[in-house]
Amino acid sequence: MSDVLLSESIYVKQSKSKFGSGATSRESVLETFWFPYKSEDGYVELLLVSENLEKVFGIKERIPAQQFQEEYSVRDNSGEIYLNLKKSLG
Repeated sequence: MSDVLLSESIYVKQSKSKFGSGATSRESVLETFWFPYKSEDGYVELLLVSENLEKVFGIKERIPAQQFQEEYSVRDNSGEIYLNLKKSLG
């Protein structure tokens, strides 16, 4: 399997959840932001980024490349944020 070509950008994953039941039922969408740092052997590895996009947490996600392509999208205009976070990782 070929590896995914990662953009030098922050990626967004949207997760939908349903809370409550009946008349009180509500659906919400949770967005999480991810810093891509490796793509090899058919997997993509990502680090969780804070909501304000200023800090990378040590929380890692390793997922199959196909799942990554289906569930994650590039956050618009996030190239500069990516480069700043990359510098902070050393």
